[in-house]
Amino acid sequence: MPKIAVFAGHGGSDYGAVSGGLKEKDLNLALSNAVSDILRRMGYEVLNNRTTDVDRNITRDAELANSQGVDALVEIHMNSNEGTPATGSEAFYSVKDTGKGQQLAETILSGLERLGFRNRGARVHLNAAGQDTFGILRLTNMPAVLLETAFINNPQDMQKLNIQTAAETIAAAIARTFPITAPPVMPQQGIRGIQNTLNTRYGFNIAADGIAGPQTRSALVKGFQTELNRQFGRNLAIDGVFGPATRAATVNIRPGARGNMTYLIQAALVLRGFDNLLPDGNFGPVTERAVRQFQAASGLAVDGIVGPNTQNAIFSW
Repeated sequence: MPKIAVFAGHGGSDYGAVSGGLKEKDLNLALSNAVSDILRRMGYEVLNNRTTDVDRNITRDAELANSQGVDALVEIHMNSNEGTPATGSEAFYSVKDTGKGQQLAETILSGLERLGFRNRGARVHLNAAGQDTFGILRLTNMPAVLLETAFINNPQDMQKLNIQTAAETIAAAIARTFPITAPPVMPQQGIRGIQNTLNTRYGFNIAADGIAGPQTRSALVKGFQTELNRQFGRNLAIDGVFGPATRAATVNIRPGARGNMTYLIQAALVLRGFDNLLPDGNFGPVTERAVRQFQAASGLAVDGIVGPNTQNAIFSW
């Protein structure tokens, strides 16, 4: 399982950039904590340099990351400039990088660009000695990115900056670049259990053969359509196709939910390889973790909520 370092720039007596009452150290910390929380919910081990407003030491932080053997590091900052405010997001990776740091930087920036931030590019920044200018990149030995998320002195950038949405974007980029190894395919006996349950609950007559084929996948969608009709009066055709009408009829399924719709989501994820799930109709922490992993792998917002986009991805076989 990948171990990810998520560091917050500045802190304590070092405010970083300041503008209009905003302190960079505070924004860095809020975003770092939010990214870390999402990654932990997805199943990652996360290392932080600080989780409160305390002083940080770059050398000690680098030594911590090196000693803990993290697989990747992201240090979060806000940008600032003199004169007319600049705009957008940029990221730096190490001159020592062998490719993964650059890939992670570019993936993060692409995600932030989709949120409306100008993509200022990912690049190396060197000092006169030909070394990385930024200490956290110079002193660490894993793929590392220093992210300048947005310009703190640009009111438009700050208006766009939603901490939770930005955190979901950064976490998704990390998960796509350093994915958790997919679990093995569910044993046939478990698939037969899902097939038998679908037959019992919905009167289907699919073969309980332990094969996650088209018939079983279609039955999951038919079951979902049936529940939308029963519970929400959607009047959908039970055709086993997750098309525009079904997508328009969806409802959000959140952690804590219980019932048949949760069971069908769990079963679909199991057929997609999440054999650590026990389809039981209870949307608990294990299910939320699987949802977040699936969202990250599918390029979706990593929020743990099974909304229309996630449902479409899960049931579009």
